[in-house]
Amino acid sequence: MRYLWLAAVDFELNVVRALRGGTDDVFLCGGVGPGATRRALAPVLADCGCDLAIDVGLAGSYGGGIPLGGVVQVVTECFGDRPGVPLVNPAPPALFSALPQAAGNTVPALEARWRCVPADVETMEGAAFFEACLAAAIPFAEIRAVSNVVGETDHARWDIPLALQNLQNCLSTLSF
Repeated sequence: MRYLWLAAVDFELNVVRALRGGTDDVFLCGGVGPGATRRALAPVLADCGCDLAIDVGLAGSYGGGIPLGGVVQVVTECFGDRPGVPLVNPAPPALFSALPQAAGNTVPALEARWRCVPADVETMEGAAFFEACLAAAIPFAEIRAVSNVVGETDHARWDIPLALQNLQNCLSTLSF
């Protein structure tokens, strides 16, 4: 199986490269936010020849419901400015069935409206990823590790190293 791995930034993608480097997989650093994700994915999904697209990276936890370092598979996404229009991964891959499932919310900027969306994690790029994969009719999955609580602006309180380590540990236990 050939995979397309997407992450917003290189340090997230490096987690996958460390595990899957040397394979025929496609690694794409899409940039931060839904617009960057759309621009990066459009030309790649059209002709990458991949069997599964996987979005990996960090996420914020709403209200601390998922602890720092927790790893989840996001199975529904919505745009914060379109909270009534959920995007659903129709069949989460069985190889990720051991992961807790979560609902994601893509918010381009921290605003009060995110509080109205029933989500577990904020993903920044997830809804655009779901939208692009659904449009291209390519199977997909999203795996995120929680690095912070949504709304926490003091980056010293974020635990990016723990989230990245747990993401890598989780990915290394899955059978690819």
